[in-house]
Amino acid sequence: MARFVIDLGGIEMSQDDQEALNAELQKVALSHVAELRLDKPLAIKFPRPFPWGIIIGPDFDEVLRNEQGLRRHARIIATFGGGGVV
Repeated sequence: MARFVIDLGGIEMSQDDQEALNAELQKVALSHVAELRLDKPLAIKFPRPFPWGIIIGPDFDEVLRNEQGLRRHARIIATFGGGGVV
């Protein structure tokens, strides 16, 4: 399973710039997944607020479990001084 993280936490950006970058990255990911032409539909979630741009998986239950796992990891990182959004 591929996982990609882009952490730009140390770069100052306006909210508009953050949203534009997030939208562009989502578009790239969705475009590439669409080009795979998989036989089965995929579950897609855009978590709010936007700590992560998009979560895609074979079924919605797995997508929700992945989101919960990401939230746990973000809390751990934030607790130990790594910053991040929880």
